[in-house]
Amino acid sequence: MEETILQAALDYVEGWYHADAERMGRALHPKLAKRRVTPEGEVWEVNKEWMVEATGDGRGRIENPQKGRKVVTILDTTETMACVKIVSEKFVDYVHLARDGDRWVIVNVLWDYV
Repeated sequence: MEETILQAALDYVEGWYHADAERMGRALHPKLAKRRVTPEGEVWEVNKEWMVEATGDGRGRIENPQKGRKVVTILDTTETMACVKIVSEKFVDYVHLARDGDRWVIVNVLWDYV
């Protein structure tokens, strides 16, 4: 179970680094809600469509994706849910995943800059 949770997290962060929209899309639930609350209290929100498009456009591409920071910590799991922390080059994400058959998908993300 932890291997498939880890794979979804890596598809998310490595997909971003490699500008691999297909990989990003595979990691995300169709109803993804990804949010950041700014210090001023403003809420920035994006969905799966935005994430896949931004990934394909190379917004997260880095020069050497293989060496990009990607610290994935599985914080808690049940048979159907997981909570994961991902620290990447510029961001820290708290990620909620749900089991979808034999795979895991990201449903919610709360993020901020590192």
